[in-house]
Amino acid sequence: MKYDSLASVYDSFTDGFDYKKYLDSVFAHCDALPESGLALDCGSGTGTLICELSERGFNCTGVDMSPEMLNIAREKIENAGFEPHLVCQELQDLDLYGAYHIAFCSLDTVNHILYKRDLKSFFRKLYNFIEPGGFFVFDVKTSAFFKKTVGMQTFEHEDGSVAMIEGSFSSDVAFYAISVFEAREDGLFEKYESEIEERYYSVDTLKSILAEAGFATVKRYNMGNRQIWITSRIEKTGKKK
Repeated sequence: MKYDSLASVYDSFTDGFDYKKYLDSVFAHCDALPESGLALDCGSGTGTLICELSERGFNCTGVDMSPEMLNIAREKIENAGFEPHLVCQELQDLDLYGAYHIAFCSLDTVNHILYKRDLKSFFRKLYNFIEPGGFFVFDVKTSAFFKKTVGMQTFEHEDGSVAMIEGSFSSDVAFYAISVFEAREDGLFEKYESEIEERYYSVDTLKSILAEAGFATVKRYNMGNRQIWITSRIEKTGKKK
């Protein structure tokens, strides 16, 4: 799987994303958000957000499509002193037990859902696992951010690892060819390659899909190159005749 191949080096090249700052910002923008309870992390990756939420007093469950990502998350969460509750599923096939007070989908995971039908399925299914009046928080890349990623970019990590990302963006779809050279103790490098696609979703498209699924937008704001959405689960009034 494309994300499995990058699992071992994922944290090295996302450590510019400050999860603590992200959560501080989210909770500062909406006083109604719960300060504890059950939290769901959709597209939980290597578990960094779960650790931050657990530190704040939440009992967390993580869902991700990548077994390798979840293996790393399990170890990270256990080392942080918390009990991992992790599920390997595609988000559009979400099938859990119980309901959560708040759900997160961070680091542009929504953009990785390429088809509108799958995004609709994810939001509809997620609705069933959020408590009445509960919240769903997610972020997406802005169109300006996508346009900035066109061409070749090189990122060097302090441990000596290097990532080379060649990106293109056309017709609302971004394509990335990624080569990561991970520094080894013997002075050589281990090479990992992957190809990843993302889709840009407009504000109007997201509003429509959210409303159809049963979510109302509480707050929407930009944080750097990402747009943060804070939404709440609303009771559906039934089918129209």
